[in-house]
Amino acid sequence: MNVSIETLEFPLCIKNKILRIKDITKLNIEYISGKNIIFKNTNLGLFEPHKVIISNNYNGIVILCYNEDTMLYKDDLNTITINELTDIIKVLLEKN
Repeated sequence: MNVSIETLEFPLCIKNKILRIKDITKLNIEYISGKNIIFKNTNLGLFEPHKVIISNNYNGIVILCYNEDTMLYKDDLNTITINELTDIIKVLLEKN
C-alpha cells in the first residue's frame, strides 16, 4: 500500500499565542509540525495534530493543536484555555 506523508507548517498564530505567556521562555519549548497521511488508492487518510511540548527538567505538558482551529487541547483531547496553560506554566517554573 502506498502512503503519502505531507508535513504541515506549524501555525504561527498558535506560536504567538503561547509565547505571550509571561516567563515561558525560561522553559524548554518544542514545536512539532503535524502531518497529513494519505493512503493512496483509498478514501482513507489520517491527520496527526501539531504538538507543543513545554517542559522543565522534571515535568512537562503536551499541547495539541489542529490546522484552522485556534483551540488548544491537552493530550486527553480536553480543551485548555490560555489562562489554564498560564497556571500550568507557573507550576512548571516553580519546580524548575
